[in-house]
Amino acid sequence: MRLHDLVEVYIDYKHSLGMRYRSQAAVLRAYSRAMGDVAVEEVRPECVLAFITGTGPLSARWKECYRVLGGLYRYAIGREFATTSPLPIDIPKFPPPLTPYIYSVDELKRLLVATDILQTPLSPLRAMTIRSLLLLLYGTGMRIGEALSLTLKDVDLEERLLTVRDTKFYKTRLVPIGPRLTMALADYLSRRRRLPLPDGEASAFLAACTGIRLDYKRVSKLFCRLRKAAEIRRESPARYPPRIHDIRHSAVVHRVIAWYRAGADVQRLLPQLATYLGHVDIASTQHYLSMTAELLQQASLRFERYAQPEVRHA
Repeated sequence: MRLHDLVEVYIDYKHSLGMRYRSQAAVLRAYSRAMGDVAVEEVRPECVLAFITGTGPLSARWKECYRVLGGLYRYAIGREFATTSPLPIDIPKFPPPLTPYIYSVDELKRLLVATDILQTPLSPLRAMTIRSLLLLLYGTGMRIGEALSLTLKDVDLEERLLTVRDTKFYKTRLVPIGPRLTMALADYLSRRRRLPLPDGEASAFLAACTGIRLDYKRVSKLFCRLRKAAEIRRESPARYPPRIHDIRHSAVVHRVIAWYRAGADVQRLLPQLATYLGHVDIASTQHYLSMTAELLQQASLRFERYAQPEVRHA
C-alpha cells in the first residue's frame, strides 16, 4: 500500500467517526509529501525523525507530530497495512511547559487605552474592534478563536447571550454576559453594522473594514503592538512574551480570586465555571488556575479562617 493512500484512508476513517480532524489531516498530508511517493514499508526511520524534528527549536510541534503519526501507524498495524512503526523510540527532553502570563487589572486597562494607537483613516473602526475583542475575551473567558468566529446572529444583546458554535470540542454553548460588557458590545455593534455584511446576519461580528472575519495572525500582530505600547513584558529571562490568549487565563484567575474574597464556595462553583468556559471537565479549568501571589494569598486566608476553629478546639 502506498503511504499517500494510507494517509487518505486514515483521514476518511477519522471523518467517519464524526471528527473534524483538520489540523491533524494537514500534518499527515505534509508527512506524506515529505516522504515522497513510497510504499508504507519503504518509509525510513531517519526520514520520519527529520520530519518530526523540523528545522526550528524543540517545541510542542514535535509532540503533536509524534502523536498524530502514532495514531496513523497504530491504525495501519491493526489493519495489517504495516508490520512495524518507523517512529523514533527515544523521546527527547522538552523545555518546561509554557507558563501563562496573568495580567493585572491595571495592565488590562493599559491595553484598552493603548488601542487608540490602532486608529487609522483607512480603517476607522479597527481600534474599537480590537478594544471590543479584548473586553469580550476578559468578560467571557472565551478562546480567541471562538471570539473571532462569532457572527452577528450569535450575539443576542437583548438577552445578553452569546452563542459559541463548534468549539474546540465540537460543541455549541451559550455564554451569558454582564450589563457592562453588553453596553460596550452594543456600542460597537451599532458602528459594525455600517460596515459591509457579505453574509448577512451570518457575517463576522468582529470584522475588518471589508466586513470579513478578523484574521488571527493579524490580530496577534496588532496585540503585540498594544502590549509594547502598554509596556507589558515578562521578567527576564522568559522565553516568550505575554500572549493575547493569556487574557483567558487572567479572567479565570481573577474570577476565582473574587470568589475567595466574597467567601463563596469555590469548589462548588468550579464545575459551573468549567461549563461556562467550554471545558470538558474540571481538570481543564484547574489547569488555568496559575498560582499567582494574589491567588495564593486568598487561598491562605481561606485556609486560616477554616483552620482557626480547629486550632482553638485542639
